[in-house]
Amino acid sequence: MKKYQFKFWHYGLLVTLLAGAAITYNLEASDRSFFISGEPTHGHHQIELACSTCHGDGFAGQEFLQQACLDCHADELAAADDSHPARKFLDPRNAALLAKLDARRCVTCHTEHKPEITRDMGVTLAGDFCFHCHQDIADDRSSHEGLGFESCASAGCHNYHDNQYLYEDFLTAHIGAPAVLPAGHLPVRNGLAQWKENNPEKAPLGHADADLETGAAGDHTSSDILGDWSASPHAQAAVNCSGCHAGGKMQFSSAEIVAQCGECHAAQREGFTSGKHGMRLSANLPPGFAETSGNISPTEAWLPMKAGAEGELSCTSCHGPHEINTKFATVDACLGCHNDEHSLAYRQSAHFREWESGGTGGVSCANCHLPRETHDGLVRTNHNQNHNLRPNEKMLPVCLSCHGIEFAVSALASKPVVRSNFSAPPADGHDTFELIRERIARIRSR
Repeated sequence: MKKYQFKFWHYGLLVTLLAGAAITYNLEASDRSFFISGEPTHGHHQIELACSTCHGDGFAGQEFLQQACLDCHADELAAADDSHPARKFLDPRNAALLAKLDARRCVTCHTEHKPEITRDMGVTLAGDFCFHCHQDIADDRSSHEGLGFESCASAGCHNYHDNQYLYEDFLTAHIGAPAVLPAGHLPVRNGLAQWKENNPEKAPLGHADADLETGAAGDHTSSDILGDWSASPHAQAAVNCSGCHAGGKMQFSSAEIVAQCGECHAAQREGFTSGKHGMRLSANLPPGFAETSGNISPTEAWLPMKAGAEGELSCTSCHGPHEINTKFATVDACLGCHNDEHSLAYRQSAHFREWESGGTGGVSCANCHLPRETHDGLVRTNHNQNHNLRPNEKMLPVCLSCHGIEFAVSALASKPVVRSNFSAPPADGHDTFELIRERIARIRSR
């Protein structure tokens, strides 16, 4: 009998079979990390294993990918005073721009899984990309002579997408304001007051549901819990135990907590699930990193977190399920997890000292990162902590509640000041305002 001989192509077939077996094993184990070509950006690392959310099933193409970006970011772009909207590049009169920068799709500037070329805000273009279209800017504006194109996007000058707080007319209208406004203060929340006004027939009950109070829920109805509840806005709004514990249910997953709270606090739920704290609970996402849990845990974050910060994030991570302690929610809850330089410096800042003393100039972590906003006369907290985080000049509306524009822009543009959590004022003013003053002087001299 002729002896069978292994040929070269047999080795290739064997390697292919082994690779197929490895891929099949990884698919069955739901370890999609096998297919990830590179590290994702900070904004997307929580959903990196939800490949089909962005790519569709079987990689559906560029149009699907663009729509996936808009599914999460369209509202933010719509609210922005976008100086580079996609329609500008779709206009036939601007066809020549496409040869320089095809900005019709988000991935032109924001390419995922390219950590070696990814810069701030997930931008994967060279830092001087403004040059391609604005190389003649110094001819039109002599004030820009000698300025590097890599400096365009620094705080106080230009943002690609939203420049509404940095337009010259806006800055000029507020120039010369004092560093600290004499009557400056943050908006005052009025949600509970409005609810009482609109629901006069629902007087506070002052006691828990009879069936739970008498022990149907076991040991959970302790006097401490009842005391916390009776002093809370839930009691004032006549929300009893069964409002959350229907059927005596006592244990909830993070997803169930957010869903339960969202039945009454829909706007807060929407904000929470739009930001990094709750984005894993957004629609069409698998339940967790390993597809077994509900929401992100601080231990899975890329930012520095304290070693003891564990458990999935939900509404009750910051707001106790029975006691509504806003002082804890606005500072202690944040510092219980975050361990970066900016967060650790907060307790040494003037903002904290004023806040702790109850002064009107006090600002907590949440006052800046979960800003109070007015919607149809209702002042409520935006629970999306990414809403005004980056680029940091998006925080100007909060800063301008208490500070003048020059002081605020200079502080936000100073990396040492930001790292120290504004523990000291900026050493220098921002050059933008000197350019504005020179322009005003030229106009007046004509």
